[in-house]
Amino acid sequence: MRRAPAWGWRLRRARREIRRFAGRAAAPARRGLHHLLAFAPLSDRLLLSISALGSRLTRSRRRADLRAALAGLAAAPVDARMVSVIVVGDGPLPAGLKDSGVVTEVIVVRHQPVVSVIGVDQVVAWPAGASVVDAASAGAAVAQGSLLCWLLPSTAPISPGWLARLAAPVDGQVVATAPFLAHPARGILRGTPHDLRTRSLGFALVALDDDVAAIEARLAGAVPDLGGGPVEVFAAGGVGLLVDRCSFVAIGGFGPIEDLDSAAVDLCWRLRAAGGQILAVPGAALFDGRPVASRRGLAAPINADGAGWRAVVDRHGPALRHEARRLRTETSEATEVVQSGLRIVLTVASPSAKVAPKWGDWHVAHDLARSLLRLGHDVRVSTADLADTPGVRSADVHVVVRGIAPIRRTSGQHHVVWIISHPEEISDAECDEADLVLVASARFAAALADRTTTPVEVLLQATDGERFHPGRADHGYAHPITVVAKTRDVLRPVVADAVAAGLQPAIYGSGWEAFGLGHLVQSDHLPNADLPAAYASAGVVLNDHWSTMAGWGFLSNRLFDVLACGTPVISDYLPEIADVFGDTVQTYRSPEELRELVEAARANPVAARERADRGRKLVLSAHTFEHRAAELLAALTRAGLDRWPR
Repeated sequence: MRRAPAWGWRLRRARREIRRFAGRAAAPARRGLHHLLAFAPLSDRLLLSISALGSRLTRSRRRADLRAALAGLAAAPVDARMVSVIVVGDGPLPAGLKDSGVVTEVIVVRHQPVVSVIGVDQVVAWPAGASVVDAASAGAAVAQGSLLCWLLPSTAPISPGWLARLAAPVDGQVVATAPFLAHPARGILRGTPHDLRTRSLGFALVALDDDVAAIEARLAGAVPDLGGGPVEVFAAGGVGLLVDRCSFVAIGGFGPIEDLDSAAVDLCWRLRAAGGQILAVPGAALFDGRPVASRRGLAAPINADGAGWRAVVDRHGPALRHEARRLRTETSEATEVVQSGLRIVLTVASPSAKVAPKWGDWHVAHDLARSLLRLGHDVRVSTADLADTPGVRSADVHVVVRGIAPIRRTSGQHHVVWIISHPEEISDAECDEADLVLVASARFAAALADRTTTPVEVLLQATDGERFHPGRADHGYAHPITVVAKTRDVLRPVVADAVAAGLQPAIYGSGWEAFGLGHLVQSDHLPNADLPAAYASAGVVLNDHWSTMAGWGFLSNRLFDVLACGTPVISDYLPEIADVFGDTVQTYRSPEELRELVEAARANPVAARERADRGRKLVLSAHTFEHRAAELLAALTRAGLDRWPR
């Protein structure tokens, strides 16, 4: 006689012990086990299976609850319209697709090269390389019915007359309906705590933290209740969705979204925008056998971080956020303060928040954000790696503080590009796809205006007068001549000219050892928080511009900051310097001229400080971020971008 492997009986015994424990444990103990497991290094799917063990002991009662709900259904209506049921996917077809209460056409879209299938009116080949949503559209394109309904092979009708019940409410005002979806009884490795309970009765729109919109399955996990009439819902999922064909065609069908449930939500949003209503029909009951990957997925049928939902947010992000906030306010007992201003996200070129503090545009964006906040707007600063997250794409206005690389736009929000550097990287296409282009140079703005149909306006750099002022002086930064600059592998012109003129500037920045100037370096890095002290403490600050910036008239933000500190500043020559600062910033064209200006400032520091003080008053009167925030909002208004997209 062949003996069973020793591990076999141990496994069976372990299963019995798990069932016995799950049956006897009190609810608090089970909750404690779940909390403990949450910290264990197990996958979400395994945690879900373990959490489902207790529910397997109640399957008889759950089946009885479902049978009782079905027994209480009234007779199904009769509808003379034809419904095209489109089953998308390979595998055996579920029973009960044909409904005697309605004329039914069954269309199957599948990869398998089958000429005909028993009980099927049309077989459509799944387009090569197409998504499930593309396949669903292919089925709709050949449908003859006035109503369209999509199923998957894993879908199985439960209630008699399910299709007639689903079709009955569609009357012109109601343009789509959602069925009651239940979880089937699954095996131990795929089971969930919600098996034989409600999967969804339509979808609700909810606001997550920070008002980011997400989808929630209505009544998830509830005991099936198939009585009562249809109820209005925000949207339906893709499985069992029934839609009026004329309405479907009128809004262009499914959008370019690969996930079926996400595409269905997008479709419902557009149907609602066109004046239609979406209802969920409790009596139209279906089993939805699609797997569930995590405990979170039981209530959240669409992953808020997934590609499908991101595609929906790309198309409707701000509008969805406003709608979710409105719905939350309506249903909340507490009075919520409604933000009257815009939500604005400023995205900088820094690749991550970890390194962002070392990037100048990160601090520029934060200075502007503070000023916009004071004007009543909800403002966030983000980095390039987060540009495609739902939180950023749900802002009303996305301002790209343009650095070394472009940030793509989405159709669902206003897109503004503020060019403060690297003008050589700006393409006509990037400008054309924006709603507004702002430029920190009048010269480059004029050139761009001839290259794009997008409105182009000037928005110069600026300073924060609260951070940069004379009172920030610190003896530790007191040098006769100061330069704050990294080399970026280039011998910066102002340093080269200073050395050629016999000057010995104190340098804050990295890379100078490679040019034999390490003896002048005070520190490889100067924290942004210390910039005001370094500028306010210097006798003279030297400034220059990168060649492309100088070539297109971009004024360095250092000019604004140093003047705000009341410190003399000498810069390489740009005609725009005199246009903006008058004679309060001195410029040079040769090392000899630079030496003369520095020596004059050191010989007569009172006169130099008086000139700088006039520059400080000029900057504070017209060139702070308070001014730029107001100018930005005015530009948004002129471009028609001061309202959130709908």
